[in-house]
Amino acid sequence: MVEFFKDFVAECKRVVWPNKEELTRLTLNVLGFSIIVGIIIYIMDFVVNGGIDIIEKLVQGLL
Repeated sequence: MVEFFKDFVAECKRVVWPNKEELTRLTLNVLGFSIIVGIIIYIMDFVVNGGIDIIEKLVQGLL
């Protein structure tokens, strides 16, 4: 267990951490991408839901 934590600390020292500018830029990229994906999912849901409503109306009209 002690060896694990020694390796963990050694590995953390080798990590290149981003500076403030990089962190801000990357965070904004992730937020922007998440918003775009959310909008795409919303549009797809809206279209599929409308298609299901049309199919339900057609089926009810046939019965």
